[in-house]
Amino acid sequence: MTAVAAGPNPVEPRAPGPGSIQAAFAAQAARTPDAVAVRWNGAGISYRELDARANRLAHRLRGLGVGTEDPVAVLMERSADLVVALLAVVKAGAVYLPLHSGYPLERMQWIVREASASVLLTDRVMRDRGLPEAEPTVAVVVVDDPAGDLNDNPTGDPAGDLADNRSPRLPETDPGVAGHPEQLAYIMYTSGSTAMPRGVAITHRDVLELVEDRMFTPGAHDRVLMIAPYAFDPSTYELWVPLLHGGRTVVAPEAELTVAGLARLIAEEGITGLQVTAGLFRVLAEEDPRCFSGVREVITGGDVVSPAAVRRVLDHCPGIVVRCAYGPTETTLFATQCAWTSAADVPAPVPIGLPLDGRDGYVLDGSLAPAGPDATGELHLAGSGLARGYFRRPALTAARFVADPFGPPGSRMYRTGDLSRRAPSGLLDFGGRIDDQVKIRGFRIELGEVAAAMADFPGLAQVAVVPWEDRHSEKTLIGYAVPAEAGAVVDTAALHDHLARQLPDYMVPTAFQILDRLPLTLNGKVDYRALPAPATVPARVSRSPRDPQEEILCGLFAELLGVPQVGIDDNFFELGGHSLLATRLASRVRTILGRRVSLSGLFKAPTVAALSDSLRAAAHPDTGPQPGTLGPVLGLRPTGSRTPVFCLHPSGGIAWCYAGLLRYLPKEYPVYGLQAGGLSGEPESPSFPADLDAMVAEHLERIRDIQPSGPYHLLGWSFGGKLAHRLAARLRQDGEKVALLAVVDTTPGRDHDHRPGSSSEPEESRTEGEADTAPAGHRRRDLLELTFNGLAAFRDEPGDGPLAVSRIVEILQGSGSALGSLRPETVTALIDVTENNLRLGDSAAAPQEYDGDMVFFEAVGDQNVPTGLADTWKPYVSGRITRFEVPGDHLRMMGADALTVIGPVVARHLENV
Repeated sequence: MTAVAAGPNPVEPRAPGPGSIQAAFAAQAARTPDAVAVRWNGAGISYRELDARANRLAHRLRGLGVGTEDPVAVLMERSADLVVALLAVVKAGAVYLPLHSGYPLERMQWIVREASASVLLTDRVMRDRGLPEAEPTVAVVVVDDPAGDLNDNPTGDPAGDLADNRSPRLPETDPGVAGHPEQLAYIMYTSGSTAMPRGVAITHRDVLELVEDRMFTPGAHDRVLMIAPYAFDPSTYELWVPLLHGGRTVVAPEAELTVAGLARLIAEEGITGLQVTAGLFRVLAEEDPRCFSGVREVITGGDVVSPAAVRRVLDHCPGIVVRCAYGPTETTLFATQCAWTSAADVPAPVPIGLPLDGRDGYVLDGSLAPAGPDATGELHLAGSGLARGYFRRPALTAARFVADPFGPPGSRMYRTGDLSRRAPSGLLDFGGRIDDQVKIRGFRIELGEVAAAMADFPGLAQVAVVPWEDRHSEKTLIGYAVPAEAGAVVDTAALHDHLARQLPDYMVPTAFQILDRLPLTLNGKVDYRALPAPATVPARVSRSPRDPQEEILCGLFAELLGVPQVGIDDNFFELGGHSLLATRLASRVRTILGRRVSLSGLFKAPTVAALSDSLRAAAHPDTGPQPGTLGPVLGLRPTGSRTPVFCLHPSGGIAWCYAGLLRYLPKEYPVYGLQAGGLSGEPESPSFPADLDAMVAEHLERIRDIQPSGPYHLLGWSFGGKLAHRLAARLRQDGEKVALLAVVDTTPGRDHDHRPGSSSEPEESRTEGEADTAPAGHRRRDLLELTFNGLAAFRDEPGDGPLAVSRIVEILQGSGSALGSLRPETVTALIDVTENNLRLGDSAAAPQEYDGDMVFFEAVGDQNVPTGLADTWKPYVSGRITRFEVPGDHLRMMGADALTVIGPVVARHLENV
């Protein structure tokens, strides 16, 4: 079999490079010494400077006794210093052994000991977080410490000032260590099926053959974004493809791995090529496909690639090439690939493509004979790029790297364990696994290693670990356990902590199910298909949201996690969240609240309460938390570059109800809620306005404090609709422009929503006498329902008398309402405000005519019966009234179902304006 290139513009193979990475880099640095090699944190490092800094550190390593093929452990943050460190290791003739910062310390210590690393390179950030307890003979070099920290140095010699290029103690000349193509360049540890990680040993030849492959179209990878954890093989592309061809590596800080952060970096740094996992690619495609604008080629893989995501990116970024690549770590990152330039050509499922230059892909049956056309078999990879094997694991190497019966004598092929078929087009399709290995967010995981760690937890008789797909089609791990003693309680929190001490974070199950027994097949094996679906309801009671921001965040947590309800004390990651969902969460927070939050910020503040406090503190670093949410102006989304939207409070006086609108209105529009005075219940609270005109004047003054001149956007529900109309008329009298007046289900006269039984019938169908003869208890219950945004629980209370304030608070708390956090005196004030607003609405004179258009939303109930409320506005609106029917009754017009109609309409009108 021969390899076939799948690039869009086949070119002649590049000339083979030098025999080692350090020689190839030295040659490139000599050709382009002043070109920028690395960008990080807004600063650039030239090839000359990178070469000098790496040479100095290489001399330091040689001084510590590091020799040919000696492993050097690296534990650092992603930064320019990391690039220096990895280059320095190969310049010293050694092998870099990257440690993932997400590894538990025990796992890192095991890897360092297993590989017999004599030196650990780190930085101040990782040093301060805690280093693995190494052997006494392991020297620890802090590469960015001007003091040259060197702990446990067996030679007693100080490390030297590695952070200062002017240091006279370490030469900047090349250490002159000759490399050989068959020498090891790096060792990367992956999950092992026998509870032991295994180190994949990659040679210089492997790296150089990958770098020279024709899939890397010249010019498309001149500026490459480094976003992968460097302990995983995508970093091979991010480092060596640009640096060995005169390009630059742009290092993404950890805090920038959000959709918005990546989009900004791609644009600001002029990124031409990048590689992202299939999961992150899908998130970026769904959230902001235009983030790839300007990129020439994006490579994705590591798991099944979404065809819809590929098509979406191609549709939104004309001229881009999306390459879907496949390859295990054992074949030096990529083994096959296919390129797509047109959305119409992308099939489902997306193929894994054709082998790279000098590589072969065999689809073989159980007897190692080629599978027939369109038949499924195990994929074996041969040719260039095959690793030397597993470091110091000869038996495992012999089992996976076997003789190639189709190649020249002495050649090998790698048994991938992946099923594949060759389509009539010649492209290879992925068909799943033949064992229990899975990919989670691009990381390879042996389920046996996770199960072995679970079985080590005291008190468990049986365990099983299976992958599940969440509601976003992201794979996650679920652990099942049977107690050793029937009926015994298993502390799942302690089980989680036990695994977190042994396994990387991406290998720890996101949920655990405790069963009486594991279901079995007829032959006595675990029946994985019969395992119950993981529970999706938070296991413990958590507080309800205390303000609109927390209510929004609780909704976002629940939406992304696929659970019915989240309290402010529930931990996003303990409920099943992971890095990709956190990326989605950060994007949604920015879209809805207009606030930037980093992934590191989410890990530090994983609960709604902590995240909300963090957002408030960041918005007001000097003054502390934002002013109370019961003030006259509520900043639902106080940031944005366009004209604000002002939402007028309903009868209850609070504008919290408009929080749900934020997910529909473009993030460029700030959103403010205008609230009634006197809500706090404090003695110094402002008095109620004398009439509706006085209230309008107060709100107008607050609006102009934020936006001195038009055009204005006004929206109001119920009593707030009356206020919005009167404000619009007043603004027009003052010569201002009103770009949007949106009124939700109300009349210009007396409120129709505060009479018994009025939630679905217009005011005109009842008389004042009928309303006044209703029992006082019923009027009190209706008033409560109106005050607290349509909460129907008050109707179910036994008896006819007024409810005590303490009972009202209990009902609010039991319903999960954000208003359940209010103090009793504030609850009383809210009821008083509602009564006063209803009185003002009933006694107000007819409004003046508004000489503009109105968008009107009419509640038509569950039976879709029009009420005619829109027509009651015709005498008071000289322009056009555009009516939209909204399912549901009046008191639910700011509920989730109604907002699916109202939100998009308002957003569309804003954009049209």
